[in-house]
Amino acid sequence: MTTRSDSSNCENRSCRFPMSSHGDSLNNDNPMNLSNVIHWINSFEFTRPKKTIVRDFSDATMVAEIIKFYWPKLIDLHNYVPASSLTNKISNWNTLNRKVLKKVKLQISKETIEKLSTADPNTIFQFLKSLKVVVDEHEHEKQLRLEKDQNCPLYIIVNDEMIQVTETDCCTKEYLSKEVVGLINKLEHKINEMEHKIDHMSSLICVKDRRIKDLQSQLNQLKKDNTS
Repeated sequence: MTTRSDSSNCENRSCRFPMSSHGDSLNNDNPMNLSNVIHWINSFEFTRPKKTIVRDFSDATMVAEIIKFYWPKLIDLHNYVPASSLTNKISNWNTLNRKVLKKVKLQISKETIEKLSTADPNTIFQFLKSLKVVVDEHEHEKQLRLEKDQNCPLYIIVNDEMIQVTETDCCTKEYLSKEVVGLINKLEHKINEMEHKIDHMSSLICVKDRRIKDLQSQLNQLKKDNTS
């Protein structure tokens, strides 16, 4: 793994991860290595540009945005404000840990929260790796449910809707083929995914708008102070 300094910057679509004092121990015996995690992180669009992962993720706001993408009803992004002070970072993590991480079976200790808030590279990598494992399991379960739905053999169309029937039902309509049922389920899944992405982007836009409003307010106050 190439060593990166903590001051390494990146474009919005490409983040780097600095080498910690633990060296290659970050990757040893880990089926999910550093590059896997970075590639996953770079697949997201965040409300602020990505720079250095250890700093970006130390205040929990980007983690909140990732969780919002996969569990949109589980989290309110308004509870997590970008922070630079250690106190506010810890506060964000405590809120996330109490309200969300516990529900996705990823609850963390007070010691871990402190290390995450101080941007410890090894701790942040291990947390992101664990988060990806939880997300992968969640997505796998969703896929299994979809496949299970597709295995139900008898469906008909009634009033432009696909409904399931049994062989004992009195049915004058022709059953849909397995291929058609599978296609309809896949299309419905795609529609749900798109609606989910739209909701996610709407949430991010709201957070950005709030951030812009805050910055504008600060700018107006500075102008006022300079003229007084």
